[in-house]
Parts: sequence; structure tokens; C-alpha cells
Amino acid sequence: AAILLAACGGSSGGDSSNGSSTSNGTAMTVATKRIDGKTVLVGADGKALYTSDQEAGGMVLCTGACLDFWEPLTIQGGQPTGAPDGGALGVLTRPDGKTQVSFNGAPVYSFVEDQSGQIGGDGLDDAFDGQQFTWHVITTGSAPPAPSTTSGSSGGVPGY
Repeated sequence: AAILLAACGGSSGGDSSNGSSTSNGTAMTVATKRIDGKTVLVGADGKALYTSDQEAGGMVLCTGACLDFWEPLTIQGGQPTGAPDGGALGVLTRPDGKTQVSFNGAPVYSFVEDQSGQIGGDGLDDAFDGQQFTWHVITTGSAPPAPSTTSGSSGGVPGY
């Protein structure tokens, strides 16, 4: 049975698990993916995952209007799965009672304006309900397998 990934404020329906893998019949909660020259943590939908500086101590501060832009990565009980190099996965209980995935103790989110394979929320500063946030994509120490082609990278710079 697949672990359900719910997003506060809505869901995208069918999760065809781009960027996730399956082990022993259980869907992986997170995986790594190379995006814009970085190896980042992604959810089952292939979207990059983020933490905020202000929540580094494990306190969930992104509530209310913040959830219109930052979707908590939640699971239906148990522990998150995946093997991010350079960090530990865990869980926190959100104020609404949902179980949110954490990375090195910090709550994990996806940015609603990202598509799979984008990291548009990296370095963003914003404020909601009087709380300031600085967001960072979660980078890991290990790269996913390199493509089987021998051509060089495109060297393109994303236009944000």
C-alpha cells in the first residue's frame, strides 16, 4: 500500500510517483533528484522539498496563509522512508494533528509554484501572520545515478 502524501489546502489527485521509488511494496516518501546542478530531496510527485530557517528547531510555524504557498509533506502514520545522504528523516505533529515529515528535525514542505524538476522557492523570504520565513531547498550529500549519456550539461541558467 502506498503511503499517502497529503497537502494542506488541497491535493493533486493521482500521484504517479515521479521521483519516488518502491521498496518491498511500500512507496518511498522521499527520494533524491538532480535539479539545476544540485542533488535535492523530492517528494513522490518529483517536487523539490524545502525547510525554513525559522523552523530548524522542529517548531511548526507555517500555518494559516503560509499554507497557501508551502504544502507540508505529510504521511498517514508510521515513519517516512527514503535514504537521504547527510540527513535524517523523522516526523512532527502539526497543530492540525497531521503527521509531517521532518529532515534533521525541521518540517518539510513543497512550494506550490514549483513543478516537478524545479527549485523556484530556494532562498525565498516571505512573511505570513507576522512570522518571517527564509526557505531553502534540501540538498543531500549523494547524487542520484548519472544519465547513461556522455554529453555535457546544458549549462543553462534558469530564468527566475
